[in-house]
Amino acid sequence: MTRRFGWIAVLIVCLISLVAAPALAQEKVKVTIFVGLGTGTDPDQIPKQEALAEKFNSTHDTIEIEFLIVPNTESRTRLQAMLTGDSAPQLVGPNGISTIAAFFESWEDITPYIEAENFDTSDFYETSLELNKYPTINTGLPLGLFPSFVLYNKDIFDAAGVDYPTSDYADTSWTLDDLKARAMLMSLDSAGNDATSPDFDAEDMVQWGYSDAWTDGRGSLTMFGAPDVGRPTTADYKTATANSEEWVYGLQWLSDGIWKDHFIPNNEQSASIEATGAAPFDSGLLGMFYTHTWYLGEGLNDVPFEWDVAPLPFNQKGQRIARIHADNFTIPKIAQHKQEAWEVMKWLTAPEQIVEVCLIYGCVPARESAAETFRAALQEKFPDMNMDVVFEAINYLDSPNHESWVPEWGRVGDAVGFAWSQIGTGENTDAKAVLDQTNTEIQQILDEYWASHSS
Repeated sequence: MTRRFGWIAVLIVCLISLVAAPALAQEKVKVTIFVGLGTGTDPDQIPKQEALAEKFNSTHDTIEIEFLIVPNTESRTRLQAMLTGDSAPQLVGPNGISTIAAFFESWEDITPYIEAENFDTSDFYETSLELNKYPTINTGLPLGLFPSFVLYNKDIFDAAGVDYPTSDYADTSWTLDDLKARAMLMSLDSAGNDATSPDFDAEDMVQWGYSDAWTDGRGSLTMFGAPDVGRPTTADYKTATANSEEWVYGLQWLSDGIWKDHFIPNNEQSASIEATGAAPFDSGLLGMFYTHTWYLGEGLNDVPFEWDVAPLPFNQKGQRIARIHADNFTIPKIAQHKQEAWEVMKWLTAPEQIVEVCLIYGCVPARESAAETFRAALQEKFPDMNMDVVFEAINYLDSPNHESWVPEWGRVGDAVGFAWSQIGTGENTDAKAVLDQTNTEIQQILDEYWASHSS
């Protein structure tokens, strides 16, 4: 009996020691964030992302994050290899609308995650939520927006005796015709003649009134409106609409601006501006340049002239359609630990972090509650910039967006791009003829796609 009770005592002591012993530390789930398809690879951004990872990791017990920085030139090939193997990252981003479209079939639909916890999206700009949604998928929570606006060179305006464009979005006098009239007065040949002068030499230009050089074919046409705005197909993606009345008008306006009215640089002239080694507007050779907030990180580096921003003008239909770019993070369908990836996505876009994250990537936070904090930070960097113009543009975004997915997204984009290149080179300056040809090509692409995807 004594021996039995001795063993029982030993067993009790062992059990007590096991209960009292500290629990083994739970191994953290790693969430790898693939960076490289868009912004995030610049040398000054890398330590900021590392600091962001340290902030997350020091405040979370079960998840740790790691940024995988891949050079932009090899990012698509690298990601494709990871997505087709067994090493898919848990998150990819910041993703632009175009890179989401390029890998469209790869992304997890986050709708079930939102619905499972009734996640509150009311703080996000309503328009930003639409940019990630398609009939069959919501690709991710909005992170940041890149509104568009017209940069203008005050020195060039002053030298030409031209009034600055308005900053008032309600001013209906600021139209395409008004932009053209001002731009022609700022387009000069080497003798100083402007584009309205009978002595003007279009073969010897040294300054241009307007440019929209850093965009693609769909982006250049979205401002002119259309039933499908920035998308050259109907809503069911089955019928091509690239030769819509609005796009024909827009492409002809651009064509005439280059070859007839001479206030927009052609492809060769745009290349000569780039050859100065400066970003287009920084060259000091443009009166106005239509661009996005991401340009604030690309250019405006100690430029030797005064500048400000204006809204995009009203188009020929009395509409203002200011194209927009946007970033978010996406979860690959085949990734492991998708629930943890969702938790990280929420953290990156949460009110407590979104300003810090967007200051790294140069985007306007997609949360309305973060607007004032971000505005103050941006105003500190650009004290003379009219921030109202930047933020108000969010209300006029192009929807459907000019970078949005369509079947065979790359081929369709190439077709519209070729149309724009024919105009830009002068190979064919008849917009109707060019876009009729483009529409036929896109319709064939769509027909082939749907034939291969029929049930």
